[in-house]
Amino acid sequence: MSDTTAAAPSRLREISPAIKQVCDCLKSSPDGASELLLDFAELFLSRAPDELLTQRSTGDLASMTRGALRFLERSRPFRVDVAVVNADEDDEGWDAPVTLIRTNVSERPFIIDSIREYLSLQDLAVERMVYPIIDVERDAEGHVIGVHPPADGGNEESVVHCEVERVGDAERLAGMESDLRSRLQDVVRATDDFHPMLGALDHVLEAVRANANDLPDKKHEFEEIEEFLSWLKDGGFVFLGYRGYDLVGGEDGGEQAIVVQPGSGLGLLRNEGDSRFAEPVPISELAPGMRELALKGPVLIVNKTNAESTVHRRVRMDYVGVKKLDAKGLVIGEHRFIGLFTSKTYSEPAANIPLVRDKLRRLLDSEGVPEGSHDYKEIITIFDSLPKEELFLSSAEELRDDVRAVLTAYSGRDVKVVLRQDPLHRGVSVMVILPRDRFSGSVRKQIEGALVERYDCSILNYHLALGAGDRARLHFYLSASEERIAEIRTEDLEHVVASIIRTWADRVREGLEKVVSTDEARELAQRYDAAMSREYQAAAVPEIAVADIFELERMARENVSVSVGLTNRVEGAVVAGVIGATELKLFLREERLVLSDFMPILEDAGLRIIAMKPYEVRSNGVPDATIYVFAVQDRAGELLDVDGLGDLLSDTLLAVRVGDVVTDPLNALVVSAGLHWREVDALRGLVGYAFQAGTVPSRTALPHALVEYPGIARELFSMFRTKFDPEMDATAQERLAAIDDIRDAFHGSLRGVSLLADDRALRRLEETISQTVRTNYYRLGGTTPSQRSGGVPYVSYKFLVGNVENSPPTELLFEVWVHSARMEGVHLRGATVARGGIRWSDRPDDFRTEILGLVNTQMVKNAVIVPGGSKGGFVTRITPSDPEERWEEGRQQYQTLIRGLLDVTDNLVDGRNVEPDAVVAYDPPDPYLVVAADKGTATFSDLANSVSADYGFWLDDAFASGGSNGYDHKAVGITARGGWECVKRHFREKGKDIQKEPFTVAGVGDMSGDVFGNGMLLSEQIRLIAAFDHRHVFIDPTPDPATSYAERKRIFELGRSSWEDYDQGLLSEGGMIVPRSAKEVELTPEALKALGIKEGEEQPTDGEALVRAVLRAPVELLWNGGIGTYVKSAMQTHTDAGDPANDAVRLDTGELRCDVIGEGGNLGLTQRARIEYANLGGRINTDALDNSGGVDMSDHEVNLKILLTPAVTSGMLEQEKRNELLETLTESVAELVLDNNRSQSLAVSLDERRSKESIDEFRDLMLSLEKAGELDRAAENLPSTDVLIERRERGQGMARPELCVLLAYSKLSLKTRLLSSGLPDDPVTESYLLGYFPPRAITAAGQENLADHRLRREIITAEITNDLVDLMGSAFVSRMKRDTGRSSEDVVRSWLVASRLADHRALMRQMAQQADAVSSRVSYRWLLGLARVLERTTRWVLQNVDPDDSSAAIVEQNLTGLASLREAFGDVVRGEERTLFEARVREIQELGADEAFSRRLITLRFLDQLLEVLGIGREVETDPISTAHAFYQTSEAFEVPWLRRRSFASAGDDQWEVRAAQVLSDDLSRAHRRITTDLLVRHEGDGDQGSDYMALVKTVDLERFRDILEELKAEESIGLAAASVAARELGVLADRVARRPGQEDRR
Repeated sequence: MSDTTAAAPSRLREISPAIKQVCDCLKSSPDGASELLLDFAELFLSRAPDELLTQRSTGDLASMTRGALRFLERSRPFRVDVAVVNADEDDEGWDAPVTLIRTNVSERPFIIDSIREYLSLQDLAVERMVYPIIDVERDAEGHVIGVHPPADGGNEESVVHCEVERVGDAERLAGMESDLRSRLQDVVRATDDFHPMLGALDHVLEAVRANANDLPDKKHEFEEIEEFLSWLKDGGFVFLGYRGYDLVGGEDGGEQAIVVQPGSGLGLLRNEGDSRFAEPVPISELAPGMRELALKGPVLIVNKTNAESTVHRRVRMDYVGVKKLDAKGLVIGEHRFIGLFTSKTYSEPAANIPLVRDKLRRLLDSEGVPEGSHDYKEIITIFDSLPKEELFLSSAEELRDDVRAVLTAYSGRDVKVVLRQDPLHRGVSVMVILPRDRFSGSVRKQIEGALVERYDCSILNYHLALGAGDRARLHFYLSASEERIAEIRTEDLEHVVASIIRTWADRVREGLEKVVSTDEARELAQRYDAAMSREYQAAAVPEIAVADIFELERMARENVSVSVGLTNRVEGAVVAGVIGATELKLFLREERLVLSDFMPILEDAGLRIIAMKPYEVRSNGVPDATIYVFAVQDRAGELLDVDGLGDLLSDTLLAVRVGDVVTDPLNALVVSAGLHWREVDALRGLVGYAFQAGTVPSRTALPHALVEYPGIARELFSMFRTKFDPEMDATAQERLAAIDDIRDAFHGSLRGVSLLADDRALRRLEETISQTVRTNYYRLGGTTPSQRSGGVPYVSYKFLVGNVENSPPTELLFEVWVHSARMEGVHLRGATVARGGIRWSDRPDDFRTEILGLVNTQMVKNAVIVPGGSKGGFVTRITPSDPEERWEEGRQQYQTLIRGLLDVTDNLVDGRNVEPDAVVAYDPPDPYLVVAADKGTATFSDLANSVSADYGFWLDDAFASGGSNGYDHKAVGITARGGWECVKRHFREKGKDIQKEPFTVAGVGDMSGDVFGNGMLLSEQIRLIAAFDHRHVFIDPTPDPATSYAERKRIFELGRSSWEDYDQGLLSEGGMIVPRSAKEVELTPEALKALGIKEGEEQPTDGEALVRAVLRAPVELLWNGGIGTYVKSAMQTHTDAGDPANDAVRLDTGELRCDVIGEGGNLGLTQRARIEYANLGGRINTDALDNSGGVDMSDHEVNLKILLTPAVTSGMLEQEKRNELLETLTESVAELVLDNNRSQSLAVSLDERRSKESIDEFRDLMLSLEKAGELDRAAENLPSTDVLIERRERGQGMARPELCVLLAYSKLSLKTRLLSSGLPDDPVTESYLLGYFPPRAITAAGQENLADHRLRREIITAEITNDLVDLMGSAFVSRMKRDTGRSSEDVVRSWLVASRLADHRALMRQMAQQADAVSSRVSYRWLLGLARVLERTTRWVLQNVDPDDSSAAIVEQNLTGLASLREAFGDVVRGEERTLFEARVREIQELGADEAFSRRLITLRFLDQLLEVLGIGREVETDPISTAHAFYQTSEAFEVPWLRRRSFASAGDDQWEVRAAQVLSDDLSRAHRRITTDLLVRHEGDGDQGSDYMALVKTVDLERFRDILEELKAEESIGLAAASVAARELGVLADRVARRPGQEDRR
């Protein structure tokens, strides 16, 4: 069975549930089921078509299977068994309106082909067919005892079960059974004897070689015969039968006779008794022609038999006969083969076929044409075009006559007929040569009819040859009698054919001659006579026909496939059977009109269709075409204004037909408003945007209003044209003034609008036009599109989003909308410098809403990088069913979006901003535009960069990150690695090192995915218990970390893999991989335990329920690396989650049992779910923070390319070297990105602790952001003030997901303010620019290019912001601004000074090195301590340093002194501060830190004091050490630390008291400074440790102050009032100390 393979096992796996159901049914039946029956069922049904298994009931399938086995048991492999019965309940056990055909025969080719051919002959369509190959085991009596899949050496039998439409006639059923048995017996004969037939052919070949030796004068002929026979053996012929014939008798003058060679019959000719020559037949009894052919004809005869093949193909069999010759060349018999020429025969050029090529050679020789000449090539072409049968049957001389006839016919237009009688005298071949332009299918049929009538015959075969000339050649093969053949003359047939091909040309030629020359008119008339339908010829007057012919000619000449014309005929003229209508004529070439598609186009264009009449134009040198005549009116029932609107309407219909514009009711504006279709489309794009933006309630609102009020539509487009048409000679002010006039007219027109809904919709459209700041409509040609994308024209519009009224509020800055007949797209930006991905959306009705949600997340995510957030997306209007075509459509429309964006984006040329040509802009210069990959566009970056290159865009391949010369996020694994840093922090805070200790994981995704696959290879300690994606659910109850890691790595490296590729032999006991679509699931006990499903609890019953169980699994980590939202808050609905595809599997937060969640993928949980989970004790950040590594790396890539581009452009760096450099920097860049992930997650951990200490600081931060309009607390699910008060009372801080959001918003706010300041230009910030790029990149680019980097200020700003906020906390800048009244710039500048003086980065590196030895709690305490020091120091700088002073100078001024003070700090510090210093040093050392680090860290706590010391020293010109001795003696003597500490302690949590305590602390510091300064002035010379500065203070003053201190210390607790008294007294004392000796006390 040639088309049956051994694929059954795989199919069995695929459909095993259905087969299992049948087996279960068989087992449960009253008769039961033997193992044989069950085995047979599996093998039999494994080859059943899917629709049979799904559409037929299990019971019927079971009965069908029993019947098939019963038939097999009755059959025997050594015979042909056939049964044809109807499916009746009584006989078969099941009922269906079909007839069953069952056959069984030992496996061989041609079984299925032969059955299908026979059923086709019977006009019975095969409805279903099952044809397994089965290895059947039988006992000695032939009874079936076992069935098995086919195997080498097995007893393979082909059981065929075929179903056709029911045949009710019992006699016909019996006939079918007999016929099929006979045909299959023929198959058996032919296939059994195949090799013997090849042996017979080999014998013939030997005989032919012997003939060649015996008859050297005919050697060439025999050699050609030998090659031909070998060619047949090599695939040119399907051998179906062989028989030998002998020529006997003739001795002594007796008559010779022909007889079958005994025992020679093979295949279909095996039965020698069927032959006419079974007994000798005298030569004299043969017909004269046959006798001549037998005795004197050619040695090799090739012909057609009269009999059709019953094997393989139902066509007349081919006959190959080779005469037997004796040594003298006399005929002594014949070898006869029958079979079928293969396709090779018909496709092979004649020059390659033995025997035929010899005829061609002889023909060429006889004609004497030079090789390579025109005639030489023409003869070969004609020869090749002759039917192969003709080439085999005819002699070289006959073929020469045919070729000459064809060549001669080229010179005229007369009909030529050539007749040739079949060599076996069984019929005649007729070659008809006629003018090609007269040929048609109708002509062929008429000629056939004429031949059948005259010859009283049937047509056996037909062949058409249309060569390169102007002649057509038809070959007919007729089964006519010799008598009739003799009666027919060639001249008679030529006359008949000539009369058939007489055309309509004379009727229209006269009309054509009025326009063109006589020769051209004759030529056109003749061509179109055959092309036009008879109905058309009867209906069309010559004037109309002439116009139609010229239009069709124009279309053909210009290769136009469609044309439209509108005409108002004379009054009373009939148009498509209607009077009083405009004629709309549609010309369509090479396709048929689908009326259900076209009629809505006309109706959308505002037309009433009264009637329609089609006229076909048939091919005869004229392209296939149809002329459709429509009778139309306008909506008022009147004739159309063809003169005014005809061209506009025609252009519109043509544009719709070719797909340049969509068809919708807006096209009616072409007729009603007189707008061009492109102008309507410009409005349509704005209408689509208004709907997606939510400014109108539905898609139909604006189209309805515009169509209802076409005058207003005209005014709105006039406003658009006035605003943006670059051809208008007007200034911007003049344009705006003209627009105001149009707007006034528009508002006046609105008074005529009756419905409020229409009024509102039209106003929204006017507002949308008003807020449009750019468009490419005129750049791309306006009404004459000059550029296309995705196959059609397109339009893009740029809006200032914040100004769009009546749309949902947003923090976006710009929006670009791109529209075409094949796509809609949008790009939203939150800043002038912004980045984000472009996704291929599958939400056509609300994709902007989808993108808007994503861009808000992106803006938060981009807080860590240089640009702000942006996001784009598009939908395709056309969705091909073929996956490859669908993919290509997406690629094309993605490019349309990119072009639409670049069309309205400025460029940079030599550093200058250049606006796009023919774009009138109403917004500031805007040259920064970058895009990135997203869902559905992961491989499109090179496409985007190629478009960017076409535009010469300044960013070059930095335009779209991740292309061929960019960073492949999956290869680098950057998103997963960044998220993993966050996961490691979660676990470290729980006291676990997941890189060294095993831990359990459940996941969303599979190993082929970027985030999931890379993530699950980031620790060899992972014990992946369960995971799922959209295809499978993976369960491994007790995995071995090393084994499972290795297997995960293996399938990750496969590339395109699924969980099904996991080696299930490596799963732990009870492990399983289940299709997610499974309708039934049965878990192992081990799987139930791993998923935490206890005995008695409800178990998952299907794949979706199993997914929910995986999400609920009691694991340490849930790693989300997939797509979808799987967890929502209990207070949310599934609609709130915005992911309907996963509604069935989504959990509420309370159902989660994992300890930590890592969000490598986006939107795995809703934000409310994250907060709820965190408040329940779970460890989680946000997706924006966890997976920010990808966008961060893309941004580094873009900025690296911008850095290196000038070096490439100047020739300093070759492009290839640049690409190599980028590749070598991959890990360096990745490490910079990972540092950001570590830093951000650390920042949240530090803020988490801060919020528990002082949640009010975060409340104030939110209030300040809200006041600035930068935060919508409710939209971000942040707690209200009341909730914060409740948390403060409970001692509860903010949840990590909340802090993640605040971290982002605080960074965004700070970046905005710093960018608008001069701080990024301060030299003190230069290190941030240097630190952003790998050193090798800077070296390659050069310092000058680094300094000139287009985004230098943005990079510095982003890096400062990250550095400051990640350490100091989200609320730091806000708090400092509040407390000091200074600007963000002042605060950050002061912090920069403090951080440089503290060398905080070096200290943080040391902390990180020491952190391994301590818990996260301790390391965080160090960091919080560092932050407090920097905050105090920042305050000191703000209070003591002139804002105009250079930051760099301040740093330089203090560095040396600080170094000496740090070195000597242990010697100079005194009193309570010394005690604190030594205690803290010991404490850190006890935790495992080394002494040098411990002393440096604790010394840093006193940085603000050391700066105070240095300031005093500069003031009084003393060295730092002497100054420090005086400073700390004073501090100890007046117990300044104790007073400061008690002041803050008395303030409690009240923010105003805290601020008052800060004021007291500042007062104490000022008094302390004044006392120290004056003591140093009065002390002679530099002091040291032994200097007694207190001796310079009057004893009475010192004792008075100490008495006050003693009183305070005696109090159980002191308030701010008491502390303020002490501070005032210290100030008074400072005044007294300041008096020099001899000065009078005047108080």
